[in-house]
Amino acid sequence: MVAICKAQTPVQLAPPLIKYQSVFFKKSATVELKFAQQGTQIYYTLNNRTPTVKDKLYRKPIQIKKSFTTLKAMVAGEQFSTSEIVTATFIKDGINVQSVQQTPANERFPGNGPNTLIDNEGGLPAIGSKTWLGYQQDSVEINMVMEGKQKLTSVLINCLQDHGSWIFLPVQIRVYQFDERTQSFQLAGERMDPINGNIPGASCVPVQVLLSKKTITNKIKIVLNKIKSLPEWHPGKGQQGWQFIDEIKLY
Repeated sequence: MVAICKAQTPVQLAPPLIKYQSVFFKKSATVELKFAQQGTQIYYTLNNRTPTVKDKLYRKPIQIKKSFTTLKAMVAGEQFSTSEIVTATFIKDGINVQSVQQTPANERFPGNGPNTLIDNEGGLPAIGSKTWLGYQQDSVEINMVMEGKQKLTSVLINCLQDHGSWIFLPVQIRVYQFDERTQSFQLAGERMDPINGNIPGASCVPVQVLLSKKTITNKIKIVLNKIKSLPEWHPGKGQQGWQFIDEIKLY
């Protein structure tokens, strides 16, 4: 009798833990990568490219100074399959904001009031994080006053996407600049993002709205609109969804 041995499929390693205080920073952000199992190594990239064992080997905390730096990391080890990739995008502070007012958030997800949008805290992809402002109404309005007139080229809104928790990205964002001559707000930029399908898991999504070249002002108004009702493919189809935001940056 001939014995037939079948090779076992290597066990896949769990992903590493990315530890940081916030994805938002003024001068630099310190990031730690953690994985406890002996005989394994953590590899990472800082250019949004998928890491391999030929990339940087993690040895000490990483200092990030450039805005929109996307860190991706994975764990590898002999006789194991490499882990799934974990990702975090770090965002540097923009133009200073003197004051901010916003549509009051739902009482279940109040964040820290208006300061939530400018406190450089957050970027955690969890509905339970206290840094999120949660809204169920169709439209949210935010008014921001800067320290003197500024030339703006873009506005970034950090949003939570978690379809399983009924949280969707805004389908429309409009940015208005205050015109002193007419004493009114004029449309300066707009972005439309239709919902195309179900996306598994929860993630932070920095949504950027590009503005016209002549946007010079000290006041702006941002209007975010969510989907009217959950799409047909969603278990809660026809019901109201949510939109979550936790930080706004002006550039």
